[in-house]
Amino acid sequence: MQVSIKYQPSYSLGIWKLEQGEAVVAEAGAMVSMNTNLKMDTKMRGGIMKALGRSFFGGESLFQNTFTAENGSGELTVAPPVPGDLTVVELNGNSLYLQSGAYVACSDKVTIDTKWGGAKSFFGAGKGLFMLKCSGSGPIMFSSFGAQHLVEIPNGEKYIIDTGHVAAFSEELGESGRFKITKVGGLKGLFLSGEGLVAEFTGPGKVWIQTRSFGAFVGAIAPYLSRS
Repeated sequence: MQVSIKYQPSYSLGIWKLEQGEAVVAEAGAMVSMNTNLKMDTKMRGGIMKALGRSFFGGESLFQNTFTAENGSGELTVAPPVPGDLTVVELNGNSLYLQSGAYVACSDKVTIDTKWGGAKSFFGAGKGLFMLKCSGSGPIMFSSFGAQHLVEIPNGEKYIIDTGHVAAFSEELGESGRFKITKVGGLKGLFLSGEGLVAEFTGPGKVWIQTRSFGAFVGAIAPYLSRS
């Protein structure tokens, strides 16, 4: 299985090249193209309860598509629904946390489940009470709104990111006490600075930042939309 990305960072396209018998699981609607050696199967991956959890709480589709190379090698291309970048991370028995809506595609050896985020995700993402926890072995591809910027936080150091710009973070930063939601500059900064709440991470670990916030984008264009 070989994975590559073209046309970064604004209109990225993910390319998956599969050998006989290999399979990729993609979010519904993510497929751009495929060759005729691939067979597509649509189902609720992991059973109805996990599928419902990913759909209602994780911002993903109820059904997912599995593409399997059955008649020789195959090629699948995928893309996110909004302009932005793609990143591939190779999992080796570890986990990766994604904000809801970021998942695009992964190896069939990777499992995706909702992870209770409590007040962290509710105040942080503004997209619900859950984050996606991706575990297993193989590549996983996720998207962002805008380009992606990787920050590696040294051990013991703290790093602050606007909650609307957090696309993903590594397993270590998901541990208890390593990630919290806070405010910058007290109540005055919270309501008047335009920054709102921020995520504070304590290293070591990796965070993928998206250079644009979808919430801020919606707020910017809202005054120009028809209210009829």
